[in-house]
Amino acid sequence: MLNKKYNNIVEGVPAYYKRSSLHLSGGNNKVSIGKNVFCKDSRIKLYGNATLILEDGVYLDGCTFMIKDSYVRIGHHNEMMKVGVYAYDKSTLDLGPNSAITGEWDLKEGATITAQKLWCTWPPLVAAKGGKITMGDCGLADTTIYNTDYHPIYDFEGNIINESKDVVIEDNVWVGRKTVVLKGVTLGNGCILGFGSVVSKSIPPHCIAAGMPAKVVKENVVWAAHDDKKYQEYFPLTKDNAAEFFDKTKEKHNYENRKIKRTNKLLNTARIYLAVCFSK
Repeated sequence: MLNKKYNNIVEGVPAYYKRSSLHLSGGNNKVSIGKNVFCKDSRIKLYGNATLILEDGVYLDGCTFMIKDSYVRIGHHNEMMKVGVYAYDKSTLDLGPNSAITGEWDLKEGATITAQKLWCTWPPLVAAKGGKITMGDCGLADTTIYNTDYHPIYDFEGNIINESKDVVIEDNVWVGRKTVVLKGVTLGNGCILGFGSVVSKSIPPHCIAAGMPAKVVKENVVWAAHDDKKYQEYFPLTKDNAAEFFDKTKEKHNYENRKIKRTNKLLNTARIYLAVCFSK
């Protein structure tokens, strides 16, 4: 569906669309909706030069998207529960497939946030102002992740002394509850952050770090979602092969077989059509 006057385009229609709305303004907006997309109690607002891609099987429940001059892609069969996405100023949010995501995602001033695959047990706050936050296949709780201080600090010569710095969270990282990850930090493969930790310096792979500021308290560790006697056959480990432990034991979350309810296709199409027609 195309509004030629304002060049607003919507491709596709949700399979389930209830108590939700789509608002397009400012022109040059694009929404791409894949097959079997579920959308309930959600608000999608694009304010100009904005792109939102919802791939096949995306599940939205209680979500808000506010996008201007930015690009957002939600990978196929992602489960999004009470997610807030706020992307402005030529920013990019790219969340990989088969993830379970919640929380608030804020992007400003050309920031880029990417994740290969996430499982969020509690709602995190992930915020970037310029620069990047890059995540692999990892788990977040009610964590705060910043690549910025948000407000500039100047020395007496007028120089900014607190520029944004990229954050990298590698595969298999377990970020514990109430933790804070600050700008410039890299969390190495398989590391674990203790409850309430404040991480201001990088943590090497396969370590436990805790405290304020976080410090390494234990090295040469791996973790699993559950204990299983068969895991003993994978030991002993070395630093060279420790990452393989996760490949063998990590639970394979797969939402591709989820069966979703459907609402009336004709009514869904009409509602999306009206949103496009009345865009401005």
